[in-house]
Amino acid sequence: MEELQIGKIIEMKTNSIAFAARAKGPFALFKRACSITNRYGLTPAKMDQALHLFAQILSRFDCGASFPITAVAVKRNRDTIAKYLDQNIEFAVHGYTHIDYSQLAPEEQLAHLRRAREAFAAAGVKAVGFRSPYLYRETHLHAAIEAAGFSYTSNQPVMWDVLDAEDFALSTHAAYKRAIAFYDPWPASERPSLPRLCSQVVEIPVSLPDDEILLDRLGGETNGLVEKAWQRILSETCRLGELFTIQLHPERIALCADGFSAVLAEARTLTPSVWFARLDEIAAWWRARAGATVEITDADDGEIHLVVAGPSSTTVLARAVKVDAPTIPWADGYWQVKATTFTGHAPRRPFIGVSPRASPALVSFLRQQGYIVETSEESHRYSHYFDQTEFTTEHERPLLAQIEGTDRPLVRLGRWPNGARSALAITGDIDALTLWDYGLRLFGR
Repeated sequence: MEELQIGKIIEMKTNSIAFAARAKGPFALFKRACSITNRYGLTPAKMDQALHLFAQILSRFDCGASFPITAVAVKRNRDTIAKYLDQNIEFAVHGYTHIDYSQLAPEEQLAHLRRAREAFAAAGVKAVGFRSPYLYRETHLHAAIEAAGFSYTSNQPVMWDVLDAEDFALSTHAAYKRAIAFYDPWPASERPSLPRLCSQVVEIPVSLPDDEILLDRLGGETNGLVEKAWQRILSETCRLGELFTIQLHPERIALCADGFSAVLAEARTLTPSVWFARLDEIAAWWRARAGATVEITDADDGEIHLVVAGPSSTTVLARAVKVDAPTIPWADGYWQVKATTFTGHAPRRPFIGVSPRASPALVSFLRQQGYIVETSEESHRYSHYFDQTEFTTEHERPLLAQIEGTDRPLVRLGRWPNGARSALAITGDIDALTLWDYGLRLFGR
């Protein structure tokens, strides 16, 4: 038995070091090892100072954050973590230890996740979400996440094309390419940056480039690269009505504070508003809003009576439809209907019609976006009608462009609460709070 335990420790050590080297490259890993002494100490004092600065910025802009943290770090630094539990900060599980979960069998993955939740509970920390070390994701892990009772996961990276040629030097381009190859993100130009409900778990994407790419890979500490890149992502997510999930490790907050604050300040000025939310709030909202219902009654004179039943903050939008309720201008040709019971009139049914043969994946995607979907063979009755029997993630952005690129009548529910046009989540992984944590992490402990 003792030989088996020693063998497992050696295996976990090799796993952790190899995983880090694959993600960063040997030279970058050495450079990272040199920098950690400036960002961590023998006690949690340095990280406590970083978390305090982070919390001050969050308070200034009246927003919260989600910090995925390893369970062993919570166990070793319980008192430090407890100081931030009442400061609009959520702590999510970042693994029991910081390892490559692809090297574990499915039953070991589940055991790790359950052990992590138990460690959080013992420390008085409610854990409802999960993010893997290095954003690792695969089918078996998703099944383990669901079986362990998590509400959401945030592992899918989405890469935004926000960098210019001059942002890359010969010395940094290889490090950037290695990061992209390792993370294998979805291009934002091809797939939307939106949550999606997969079985019982909400998957929440994370936006790239993050602080690690901009600072450590591209050396952007002195040229305002963080502010420029994140301002551009903010602009795009607002235009598209999507989610910007910032990834800013607390250990780098002092380096990014000015650029980060500038992005939050800009987001607070936008109209329609940007919804600032923690990941647990986004998951709860996406699930609740997806369960909203719309009761439709047809009148003899061609009018349609609608009753929306959903969360109290549900946003009702109408485009090119006459309604008998108060409205205010919104965006993209829509008006926000300030009622959940109203009558509308339009030349065609202002909903999405789908064929009985349409892909269930298509119907699920449309409904998760807030569209009101009716199954019918009468395509001529609808402003928009689809009969696709195959639907994959590659079809999502073209479909949205097809629907939103017209001025045809439409009544729908907004993606976000209280009239917000887009959403912004602030996250930051905590792999360690001390040098001891960091050293033990390389041994898979």
